[in-house]
Amino acid sequence: MSAQPNRGVALLLATERLVTGASLALGCAAMTIAACAGLFQVLTRFILQEPATWSEPLIRMMLIWMAYLGLAAAVRAGSLVSVDLLYRLATGRSRRLLQGVIALATLTLLGILFWFGLDLTQRVRFQNLAGLEIPVSYAYAAIPTGALVSMLAVLAHFFDPRREELETAV
Repeated sequence: MSAQPNRGVALLLATERLVTGASLALGCAAMTIAACAGLFQVLTRFILQEPATWSEPLIRMMLIWMAYLGLAAAVRAGSLVSVDLLYRLATGRSRRLLQGVIALATLTLLGILFWFGLDLTQRVRFQNLAGLEIPVSYAYAAIPTGALVSMLAVLAHFFDPRREELETAV
């Protein structure tokens, strides 16, 4: 009986490692694009006195994608803002129960974020992003995408917790 869950957990962790790694790489790429577009905007606005109309909406969209894709890596590392007093006081079964409650609460929040993010993305699919002339839904799709990837990270963190920030916390 114990071999089957271990195989399932190992598959979950391997899948999560690939998905979160890709998510983090895409989030870093989005940040790089936003930084380059921001530099371009500053140069065109203040040096050429002719601001680009597309750079600000691109920066905004890339920052949205960066935040939601980076969320999965933060969840996986256990580095979100938390109140650690109960975690430090709990031991054994009570600590594992607390981890389960936290994971369930986080999954619930991410599920709500996914549901409403998907609804929002579908509602705005016919609106265009000014300056880029692409559907606004391309920007809002970051919400359900990030929530889904983060759900996988929450499950992986539950089965294989990483609490790197607790080791160095003051």
